[in-house]
Amino acid sequence: MDFDLNEEQLAMERMARNFAEKEIIPNLKKEEFNRELVRKMGELGLFGSAFPEGMGGSASGFLAHSVVCETISTYDSGLRALFNLQAMTVPYAMMEWGCEAVRKKYVKALVSAEKLGCTCFSEPNAGSDIAAIETKVVDKGDHFLINGSKTWISHGTVADYAVVYCTHDRSLKHNGLCAIVVETNQPGWQPHEIPKLGDKASPIAEIGLEDVVAPRANLLGEWGSGFKVAMTALDRGRISVGSGAVGICQACLNASVKYANERVQFGRPIRDYQMVKHLIADMVTYTETARLMVRRGAWLNDQGRPFTREIAVAKYFAGEAAVRAAGWAMEIHGGMGYSLELPVEKYYRDSKLYQVGEGTANIMRLLIADDALGLKKANRPRLKVPGDFRDLS
Repeated sequence: MDFDLNEEQLAMERMARNFAEKEIIPNLKKEEFNRELVRKMGELGLFGSAFPEGMGGSASGFLAHSVVCETISTYDSGLRALFNLQAMTVPYAMMEWGCEAVRKKYVKALVSAEKLGCTCFSEPNAGSDIAAIETKVVDKGDHFLINGSKTWISHGTVADYAVVYCTHDRSLKHNGLCAIVVETNQPGWQPHEIPKLGDKASPIAEIGLEDVVAPRANLLGEWGSGFKVAMTALDRGRISVGSGAVGICQACLNASVKYANERVQFGRPIRDYQMVKHLIADMVTYTETARLMVRRGAWLNDQGRPFTREIAVAKYFAGEAAVRAAGWAMEIHGGMGYSLELPVEKYYRDSKLYQVGEGTANIMRLLIADDALGLKKANRPRLKVPGDFRDLS
């Protein structure tokens, strides 16, 4: 791995930063979903790094995706979910596992943000245990009929297309799961927004599915192979999650350095005090370490190599680093950190999601420990690699 970004990656980083300063910063305090902003992000190509040109992307790779996601998240972590829903876990899963009709109809529209996506894993009785999914799918011949409920679905209230994970036979557990593309403009799709602590630029929903219909062609992978679709999607998604966590770390560091240089107490800038220096040093160390770990995972995926273990380690560490960095930033800012005047309180609220979302910290611990103890190997031969899709049009 070359630790220097290449010219293309650096150019994309600059593009993302320029966009953020022009379009994100002026509206940051609103903390609400902005459909027009998402459209502009799609038009600029911010979601297309990992996709071939024939699918609406730039073929820049997963490392480029990580760089862009981190940069945007440094300005507003609430936008991080887009880098999965418009890239890693929705359109990429469609490209990787869908038939030609699915690829043609859905992928470009999502990558360009002409349409919005969501992915439906969690249910009231099935969170980390995906094999416990209760949402039922019935094969009706030329179409599928889906009934059940989902919860904690990012963009569930605004999505046009969804990848719904459901079961055709609960007794089969993992082997009964299916992944199906659903269009949400039908009466049976019933979303309700859930109020939450942070990440408010990304609405989250509970969804009732009542006789939701999907064409037979919208099955991803084979009947009963939804678990494979889910695991590959989650691996890719952790690149975005880890990158977003690094973005929060960097935002906390930027704000803390600025405040430590400006704030004067007892006749001296607080940067002169060892306790402040200690916190700054820890923030730098955690941020740099998390960044290298996440980018290693993204780079391994670009090479077509197994990366489940590495991205789990990276996602776990980056999420812990984000929460710590936000806490340290609050300490450095004192009372101003607790105020709504500065963005540190937002970083604090947003950071906690990185320990919870898309593979909790405890699930990452189990995956990492099981691999180290020889109980269950995390990295296995790849079923599909990015190079398989390079020439798609």
